[in-house]
Amino acid sequence: MNFSLTEDQTLLVDALKRFLDKNYAPEMRQRMVLDQEPMSREVWTGFASLGILGLTLSEEHGGFSGSGIDVMVVMRELGKYLVIEPYIPNVVIAAGLVELCGSDWHKKVLLPELIKGESTLVLAHTEMQGHQDLSHVETIARQEGGVWVLSGKKTLILGGASADRFIISARTSGSSGDKDGITLFIAESLDESISGQVYPLLDGSRVLDIQFDNLRLGSESVIGTLDRAFAPIECVYDRAAMASCAEALGAMETAYEMTVDYLKDRHQFGQSLSQFQVLQHRAVDMFINIEEAHSLLTLAAANAWGDSPYERARSVSAAKSLFARAARFVSQQAVQLHGGMGMTYELPLSNYVKKLTMFDALFGGERFHRSRFSNLRKEEADTTGFVSPKKSWKQL
Repeated sequence: MNFSLTEDQTLLVDALKRFLDKNYAPEMRQRMVLDQEPMSREVWTGFASLGILGLTLSEEHGGFSGSGIDVMVVMRELGKYLVIEPYIPNVVIAAGLVELCGSDWHKKVLLPELIKGESTLVLAHTEMQGHQDLSHVETIARQEGGVWVLSGKKTLILGGASADRFIISARTSGSSGDKDGITLFIAESLDESISGQVYPLLDGSRVLDIQFDNLRLGSESVIGTLDRAFAPIECVYDRAAMASCAEALGAMETAYEMTVDYLKDRHQFGQSLSQFQVLQHRAVDMFINIEEAHSLLTLAAANAWGDSPYERARSVSAAKSLFARAARFVSQQAVQLHGGMGMTYELPLSNYVKKLTMFDALFGGERFHRSRFSNLRKEEADTTGFVSPKKSWKQL
């Protein structure tokens, strides 16, 4: 596999680095976290001007028809700067769902606004008892005349604190845990029937819990086919897992660079710490873990936007489970090699450790993806599009 970037990808990375160097200083990020700001509209507009908000969307709607590798290189840079703007929830998940199963009308109305950064759209899918089981949907949608009425609760909505609209998953048939019977609806975030609570995650980003009772939506709010939303949801969650791995790669690389620089600068017994062989070995182990994860990520990125649900799920689950181990190892070694300083809040490294600590909890943990990888069946995946393990996370 060719690991080198194309000329276009190199230019994109260079442009994104220049933008972040100028507009996303660590002090600005820290101020946003302390002020409980979910995102910067100026930064989001800048992302739109760079073209990364429409990176994988079709050229017909103003996008660039990019690949998973393009998303990987962008998320790697965002991870290096610990960007808290909700790129994955808006671009990879929500816009991806509209592209996969939205009607021509939905695509013409929603995608141009998303690409230009004029509006934000996120998926409200996870529920309190669902854990990591994507088929666990207890929110109910019933039809009354020509109107859909939704009642339920959604939790841990990534990017929800700054969303203009929600894509809400609800059960239109079957029972909780069934893959069939899930339908997607779009709703305005300011609808008076929706109430919510915003709270921070460990890395400083902010998420939202919402609840709604008798939320009334017209028939045009349905995105995709009734009862058939599970496969596209699983698809965009796989893509999001790959993108989060790329973000973790950038964070790991920066944490490693910080650690090596510290070992070179810190002196003990008349020489720098980098001269001690045992510390060199530990730094090399960090580097090896990063490179192993990078190799598997490239395969996952190549398959994430591919045509085979089996290859997508297999490569993404392999990458996510390996990254969980690598992120844990690299962050812990970075703290240890910094000595007592590694535990301090003021040290910039602490923010990277928080990001890598939270990584395993998003889009399926190591245990989930190991089980999923071992239970994949190619014939079933290619026939139905369903690739989740037969057992839920709670049964593993």
